Amino acid sequence: MSWLVDLGRMLGLGGTAGFRPSLTLAIVAVMQNLGWGTPVSDTFAFLGHWLAVVVFVSLAIFESGFDKVPRVDRIQDRLTMPYRVACGAVAGAALVGHGAIGLVAGLFIGGGMAWLALRSKHETRPLSTSSEAVVPMISLGEDLLVFGGTAATVMWGWAGFAVFAIAVAMHVRRRVVRRRKYRRLRAHGV
Repeated sequence: MSWLVDLGRMLGLGGTAGFRPSLTLAIVAVMQNLGWGTPVSDTFAFLGHWLAVVVFVSLAIFESGFDKVPRVDRIQDRLTMPYRVACGAVAGAALVGHGAIGLVAGLFIGGGMAWLALRSKHETRPLSTSSEAVVPMISLGEDLLVFGGTAATVMWGWAGFAVFAIAVAMHVRRRVVRRRKYRRLRAHGV
């Protein structure tokens, strides 16, 4: 049963890191310092220092700010992909026990889930909008998802499955919409 809870944490924290890596690690670090939720494993004890909190909060502010600018949004996603996957791996493995096996599983599952969440995020962003407010509102929704999803997953590992389900639903929905679009274009001979 503890493996299932840890799997939820790996998927949930990896997924939130795919959307906002610095915010995810900042929340994990703050909750670790306050003694809330699951403690961080010894391998990732650096998340328990206030310096880590300051660094990750500062990075989260920049990351969230740049994400709300439509012109740099897609470029930022591509340039920060290695950082997002690495943070997803760290977040996925930070709260997992089970020794070396848990560490390796957390790194791979967290990193893979961060990639999937980043891909889902990237695909659901509109290429063009009729209003300048669309992208900042989508970005705000992602901020709230990451904040709530990370905090809930740290407190209750089962909540990570909900974050996983949201990322997968975003990915599947976008693929369905894209298939319909191209099917209609082929039917009209375009």
